[in-house]
Amino acid sequence: MAVRKTSARTRLDSAQLKQQILEAFSARAKRDGLRSVMMAELATELRMSASTLYKLYPSKEALTLACVDRWGNELAAAEAAEPGPDTPRGGFEGFMHWANAWTEANARLSPAFMRDLESDYPAAWRRYREVIRQRKERGIALLRPLLKPDIDARVAFAVLNLILEKIVQPEFADTLRISRHEALRSAVTIWAVGAVDRRGELRPIRGKK
Repeated sequence: MAVRKTSARTRLDSAQLKQQILEAFSARAKRDGLRSVMMAELATELRMSASTLYKLYPSKEALTLACVDRWGNELAAAEAAEPGPDTPRGGFEGFMHWANAWTEANARLSPAFMRDLESDYPAAWRRYREVIRQRKERGIALLRPLLKPDIDARVAFAVLNLILEKIVQPEFADTLRISRHEALRSAVTIWAVGAVDRRGELRPIRGKK
């Protein structure tokens, strides 16, 4: 019985340690880029031995994959979160809830993180692109019933895809001196004015004073 309790406690401790490592790694990597995080420094910061760190995550690439999965899970959870009681969820507002979740999640990934992910970690980059594909499909599923009948859905979604790909790039928002969140929200709203048969009012776009 004692052996079983010890084994269960060890598994729990390992799970907690993995979560602690992943949280610390993700926070720094998303803010400063993957290259900024050294495994030895991370172990020191967490007050654990390098051998303990590598036992739980055999490589930095394994940690990077876990970071991307965590980001994807957070995005999916934000999409599924219930709005406030005064906020309608159907129709256009349902799509804008999705767009807000998308915007917030992408705004947490710094340009350095994206550069490092694409250039240094091909497997994690492919995983990221797969998450992006899945989440876009979710948004398209919400939008498809709302398209105006005279709009070609293929063209509408191709344009939307260009918006989602372009606007999240930091140089676009930097040129306009606005946040990526504001840039994406505004661009999607402008797109929706032309493509969506609205069921509800658009929220106003706030201009930069």
